[in-house]
Amino acid sequence: MIFNIAWRNIWRSKVRSFVVITAIGLGLWAGIFASAFVEGMMISKVNSVIEMEMSHFQFHVEGFRDDMKAEQIIHNTVEIQNDLSEDANVIQSSARVIALAMLGTANKNGSVKVSGVDPEKEAIVTKLDQKIKEGAYFEGIKRNPIIISREIAETFKVNLRSKMVLTFQDINGEIVAGAFRVAGIYKSNNGQYDKLNVFVKINDMRRLMNMTEEECHEIAVKVNDHDLAETLASKYQKKYFNLEVLPWLDIASGMRYMVEAMDVYLFVLVGIILLALLFSIINTMYMAVLERTREIGMLMSIGMTKGRIFSMIMIETVIMTMIGCPLGLALSWLSISYFGNVGINVNAAVYDDFGFGSTIYPALDASRYVDVAFMVLIMALIAAVFPARKALKLKPVEAIRKI
Repeated sequence: MIFNIAWRNIWRSKVRSFVVITAIGLGLWAGIFASAFVEGMMISKVNSVIEMEMSHFQFHVEGFRDDMKAEQIIHNTVEIQNDLSEDANVIQSSARVIALAMLGTANKNGSVKVSGVDPEKEAIVTKLDQKIKEGAYFEGIKRNPIIISREIAETFKVNLRSKMVLTFQDINGEIVAGAFRVAGIYKSNNGQYDKLNVFVKINDMRRLMNMTEEECHEIAVKVNDHDLAETLASKYQKKYFNLEVLPWLDIASGMRYMVEAMDVYLFVLVGIILLALLFSIINTMYMAVLERTREIGMLMSIGMTKGRIFSMIMIETVIMTMIGCPLGLALSWLSISYFGNVGINVNAAVYDDFGFGSTIYPALDASRYVDVAFMVLIMALIAAVFPARKALKLKPVEAIRKI
């Protein structure tokens, strides 16, 4: 009976109920979609870090990431790569010879990070070949081809087949130089990365740096599941204890904190929106109680207990919230599904500079919808308490005399 009374009370003022239900639905949609947008940015950033920069985990000599000295060499490259090739979770590994170099052209000189790579393995680990925008991936140039970014091409005013000279130290501390010609120009989703990195063939770098085929500075490993990165890095760290084996979360500065912060972002954002809705609902239901003071007094005078009055107000609030909540969740799911497929083109270079990509694909785990629905239910119960208590404080005789 209480439920039926509460249901009828809701639709006695259809406009007010419609406004409350719409506000709940739109508020939820705004919070969830904003969270999905940020989640999509985060996924874009993680994919960029893993696929282009860090892979899932890397091998180095301890101290190499800080000092980048030519003599900090991994001497058992072939042994490690053979070991990795037998691991069912490893898709591919790519050995790299790395140097900080002076890049010289006819127009300008500047510093870059040179990575000597195996073109076939690097294409699997970082998909560098798919980011070529002009020219070809290490093809078309017979001797010493180099892949540069569009940023570097514009900065140094060079084009395809332009000559570039790289100068750096070999493993003996001697200054060496090599002339390269531009075979391809790439563009990633990370402007900062593009400003610094160029790629040559690993054998060309080994020849210039006096290194053998057993030697490299870095081994980047791609696995079949992001979640396995830390487990596998720990496994190989124990096996190759004289090297440093770190997952991408520990290599990429600040990424671990960023990922952990994103886990609570949804709850913070939706919580703020629900807090605003909470006061809106309290205000609406409080006004509804004041408008029905005489009616509530009549109900109390004919024997309706305070517990039933309290339940009636609570049920009214919860029903309106529970109507608005599915509408908001459904609208969120539809918009996230649609834009998750077609993407949202933010078309802003600043996003590229931070490695987020100019097209964002909103995404949200199904479990998050359940979490939000639970938060809304809690909010509805809290919002109902204040107007319900106000109704309980009414005295039947005084309430009946109210105009």
